[in-house]
Amino acid sequence: MMKKTLLALSLIGLTGSAVASPFYVDGNTNWNGDLAASTDKVCDTCTSSKNEITYIYQSNSTTIDSNGSGALDAGDTIITDGGVAVGNLTNNVVTGFNPSEVFGVANDNGYGDNWLLTFGFTGLTGTVVEYTPGVSLELAYGPGGSFDLYYTEDGTTLYNFMDIQVTGAVTGSGGTLLAGVVDFADADVLTDGDPTNDWMLNLFHSDGATCGGQSGYYDIWSTCDGTGLPLLQITFLADFNTNASTINVTDNGAAGAILTGNHDGSAVFNVPEPSTLALFGGTLLLLGASARRRKA
Repeated sequence: MMKKTLLALSLIGLTGSAVASPFYVDGNTNWNGDLAASTDKVCDTCTSSKNEITYIYQSNSTTIDSNGSGALDAGDTIITDGGVAVGNLTNNVVTGFNPSEVFGVANDNGYGDNWLLTFGFTGLTGTVVEYTPGVSLELAYGPGGSFDLYYTEDGTTLYNFMDIQVTGAVTGSGGTLLAGVVDFADADVLTDGDPTNDWMLNLFHSDGATCGGQSGYYDIWSTCDGTGLPLLQITFLADFNTNASTINVTDNGAAGAILTGNHDGSAVFNVPEPSTLALFGGTLLLLGASARRRKA
């Protein structure tokens, strides 16, 4: 099991080295009054180009004594909720972007003063790989579950504008690495029938690769869906800093355990370049041809 976890960490780490496509956020309002013509904003209502988001969040997990040992240990099932699903905006918020604004450079268009982003998630299900009280905690989550991303201007009304469908996550001594893909199918802003806030669907824009000339994440998701244009999935990789010594564990024996904690971390998006997709597709064709030759 440990070897599988290390392999998963290596694979996600490799993905991370190829990720971090630049993006910008278009808030539909020029919050700080700065103009793109005289700053590094991408547009008057946009931030400058960014490559990472940073955040803090709280988590609440419960375990099931799957192996019947009567204690929290390897093999137990773990179910985790987090973000605004378990806590308030103060402790569960996107704290900023990298590069961060300094004296107007790397412009954030009023982020933090006029608008905020946050997220919440429920029902991430996985397995305890290793647990030594106060020393180490390693987890592996399978695919399933989603992160709901929210936009707010008043700290009270939260608009779910985008989701991340989780494809897997592993936890080791350095924290948790979680991978996923951007999705809008169940985003409240899309399904609520009110077009007033539809602009939030394209809050995030690719500042590089596009699809059919579209840069908004929703437009890319809906345009390059594999029906007309080739499927282009925007991927997401998050690094959650989790230290076993800071996780509060209440071990109730055969009744399972409760784990709570405060975390921070960072996340990046990857929008593949069309040339990358073509290269990948060509590689698959070559592999298929090679397999056919071997079979023959």
